[in-house]
Amino acid sequence: MIDCLATHPALLDLFDAHVPNNPALWAVFLGHHTGLAIVDDLQHPQQCLLRTEALLTYASRGISRDFLVKGLEHLRQRGSIWLVRSPGDPLAPAGFKVQPRLEFYNYDRTSSELKVIREKLPDQYVLRKIDMGLLQRCAWRDEMAFYCGSLENFLRYGFGICLMDEEKIVVEAYASALGSPYAEIGAITHEPYRNRGYASITVAYLLEALEIRGYHGYWSCDVDNLASAKIARKLGFRTERVYEIWVYEART
Repeated sequence: MIDCLATHPALLDLFDAHVPNNPALWAVFLGHHTGLAIVDDLQHPQQCLLRTEALLTYASRGISRDFLVKGLEHLRQRGSIWLVRSPGDPLAPAGFKVQPRLEFYNYDRTSSELKVIREKLPDQYVLRKIDMGLLQRCAWRDEMAFYCGSLENFLRYGFGICLMDEEKIVVEAYASALGSPYAEIGAITHEPYRNRGYASITVAYLLEALEIRGYHGYWSCDVDNLASAKIARKLGFRTERVYEIWVYEART
């Protein structure tokens, strides 16, 4: 097992472009997020395991079971692992907890439905770009710091918007991992504003902002998060796929 810079130029070609949760992986390759990679050969790697700072761990295309088993053990000495499973991956060692997930992508950016959703923005509310001052008040502040490495890193490479009722935050919507070409998005609605469609409205505007920047939105959630999946379907994501994350605790 050889430690390797996650931005090593040869690593990108080892991974399937459509691996589940791919925005977080490509954000590492682009230098937006940090990560740790281990390879079989430093000069000409053919196999790789890559873990992002937020613990998401990816196996390269065609990885052998022997390398996967040894690589996972190597990484577990440094912390927990959330292994993103792709079709065709070899069987990983026992000792994991399965976390079923859903991913959504491939929406019609010119959809009239998205336009209709945006037009439902209440007159008394405004959209505000998230800056450090606003981020400090957000419910997902700590999640952004964890996922992106720091709040400063989120603001440097990601972006977000809030739907505001004067100075009260109604919805937080984030593009937290900007990969290529997908950007992972998510949103949370504050109490007592839930169940009024405000998250869909805010994310519809976030998708528009992403398209201007050259990205396509990508949405993922736990299988049992029915409210989150409902928003994704309402926004018109046409590809919906189930995948799994296998959670391994760190070796103590």
